[in-house]
Formats: sequence, structure tokens, C-alpha cells
Amino acid sequence: MDIKKDIKNNTVYVDRWLYHKPQFMPNQDGNIILISKGCFGPVEVYEWGIDANKHAYERYNWLENDFYTYENYCITIEREQLLQQIQDVILLFKNNDLPEWAEMSETILDKFNRETEWIS
Repeated sequence: MDIKKDIKNNTVYVDRWLYHKPQFMPNQDGNIILISKGCFGPVEVYEWGIDANKHAYERYNWLENDFYTYENYCITIEREQLLQQIQDVILLFKNNDLPEWAEMSETILDKFNRETEWIS
């Protein structure tokens, strides 16, 4: 599997996916982005986090061209689905010898489990 780190931009490639470090401060939409990964062939982005209303969400955006933009979505998901995504990314980072990224994701999991105000 191809792995490339870019410390300056806080990203890491695992295979064809570019992962970004979590953003614990809400963005302009009020979302806390816990997992964000993008691909450049085709150009698409997945994101999991907590929205401004404290609900777990999943977002998908197709950015390559106009052909599949109708498949874009942002949906509310169950807390357990978000927990599973976090656990999956921890395993991915561990299996690809990215201990600092796995540890960062374990911190997310710990914070998520401790802070009930994160999610309603």
C-alpha cells in the first residue's frame, strides 16, 4: 500500500485516499470534522463528524465533473455509525504503520465517548 505523509499540511495518503487531521473547532457551517478523506481519481470527498445541531453526520461530495453531482449528500447518521467509522480509521492507520495518526484517532474516540455534549 502506498503511504505518504505531509506534516506541513497535516495530511497523509493511504493508498489513493488523502486523510486530513481532525478539526475540533467548528467550521463556518458549525461542523466538527472528525474524519475527512479525499481522492483525486475520481475527485471525491467523504467527511464524518458532528454538525452544528450536535448530530453525527456523513457527507459525500463528487467534485470531478457534473456527471455525478446528484449523488452528493449530507445525512444524519446514528452515533454508532460514527463510532464505527472512527474505529475503522484507527485500524487503517495501525495497519499502515501510522501510529501517530492512530493515536490521534484514538483520542477522538476517547473524547467522543467522554463528552456527551458533543452529540445529542
